[in-house]
Amino acid sequence: MGRAQIIPRLMSRPEAAAYCGFSISVFDRECTVRPIDFGDKRLERFDRYDLDAWIEQRKAPIARLKTVDEALAEF
Repeated sequence: MGRAQIIPRLMSRPEAAAYCGFSISVFDRECTVRPIDFGDKRLERFDRYDLDAWIEQRKAPIARLKTVDEALAEF
């Protein structure tokens, strides 16, 4: 049996960018999530949960398709 892989909850800037699928420059430009300050710039970390919430907010809402009855009622 293989070892379980652990996804870290806190990530450095390069790790957070990779997690989101961005280069660091695109991540810095687009991501509005602020890192957690641990007292040293080198120790700033991004919380995976905050990144996930930001990604969910960025998704466009999916329009619900109308039923035939709803479409006919509007007609």
